[in-house]
Amino acid sequence: MSALRTTLRWLMWTVIVIVAVPVLVYLFAFAVNWRDQPPSAEALALATTAPREPIPDDTNAYVFVLGFAAPRVGDPALVGASRAEWIRALAADTSIDRSSDPYPGSAPEFQRIPEPLMAVLTPCSTGDAACAAALDGAAGTLPANLDEQRALIERYKTLLKLRSWQEVTTGDLRGPLASLAEVGYARRLFLLETWLIAAAGDANEVRARLAADITLWRMALADSEWLVHKVTAASYVSQNFVWGNLILRRLPPERRADGVPERWRRPVTEAERSMRRAFANELRLIDTSIRSLKRDGLTMPLPASVPDTRSMLDRASMRLELPLLQPQATVNRFAAMYVKLETLLGVPYAELSAAVARAPETDEPPHGVIAVTYNLLGTALGTPQPELAANYALRVADLEGARRAAVLTVDLRVLKIPPELAGAMVALAASRDPYTGGPFAWTPEPAMVSFTGLERTNGTRHIFLY
Repeated sequence: MSALRTTLRWLMWTVIVIVAVPVLVYLFAFAVNWRDQPPSAEALALATTAPREPIPDDTNAYVFVLGFAAPRVGDPALVGASRAEWIRALAADTSIDRSSDPYPGSAPEFQRIPEPLMAVLTPCSTGDAACAAALDGAAGTLPANLDEQRALIERYKTLLKLRSWQEVTTGDLRGPLASLAEVGYARRLFLLETWLIAAAGDANEVRARLAADITLWRMALADSEWLVHKVTAASYVSQNFVWGNLILRRLPPERRADGVPERWRRPVTEAERSMRRAFANELRLIDTSIRSLKRDGLTMPLPASVPDTRSMLDRASMRLELPLLQPQATVNRFAAMYVKLETLLGVPYAELSAAVARAPETDEPPHGVIAVTYNLLGTALGTPQPELAANYALRVADLEGARRAAVLTVDLRVLKIPPELAGAMVALAASRDPYTGGPFAWTPEPAMVSFTGLERTNGTRHIFLY
């Protein structure tokens, strides 16, 4: 009997320990998370970034992009304006069902790229010899294939006429962002047609088209507040240089100087390179999203007509987790990273390579039991990724080197320097690599100028076939 009592006593204490330890750990975590932090100096500094004055929808390229992928019979401007109004209403009223977006969906012509066009677009992801060969090989069939896509090309030409860019969003994760994938497809069709125009010798039209394209995307580069749009605009500007070089290469030698857009000769501006607006908007997004999760019990706000289907156990678990989420502490940590990154990466080009190596230092993970326990759920939901954020900034910074290399290539070609002498001219040229101060790279076979950027996820080598 005494053995049984001893066994029961051990079982009882085991159960008490099993129950008590998690309770004590939770109470410790609860006590550590008793208060949120006040806004930090960095958070306050980014919050003071002045918002831009609203612009009319009918002049806003972004609104047109909101409706760009509408069916051919649809009007992108009307669809975009309708979506913009719906997004503003959604921002003002969280009870609106997000599925009521008046978007008809991406038209089939954006989802099924004809095989003859794919045969050209695939090798032309870079501007190397394979792309040039694909263009030359498709020259006879391209006109007919592009005529079948005439509606998309004309739609892109309409977009190019708009001279302002301002995102219309809810400012949080509830509202949709405009997709640029369909725009990117129509844009490549437009550039393929520009290559055909160059082959026909119309340098003035080539210059006008390349200028219109780069003007739109340098505008979006400077004015975008959403990081995804800024880095996409940077990619499109880079592509303008790469594709533009191949297009200018196709002009008759005596007309090549006339085809170069004046905008190519303008260095990347501070507004275009600056990441401040994008970082400030990312912080606003984090702020509104984390506070919404805290307010709405770790879920997106539901419309009034939609019931909360979570189980009682899920709701109880949520109530236990919420005290471990500190919205302002989360925001403060991201703000510190963004402000430090902005300062670190805002240096002259020649200092950027050394500066970016210190990007990991811009975020300081918590150390020690109390620091790790504080804002435990906030840390689990998302932690700063300084290397990734820095890489986005590098995609933008690399544009100046790509621009200089492109201009050098076309200028040497205009001067009719033979390839066997061009390498020596590249080494002596006044146009230099902005990062190293040295000459751009020259490859004799195939003859090309290249620039190696600092970005590490989207390809670092920018190739300009001579």
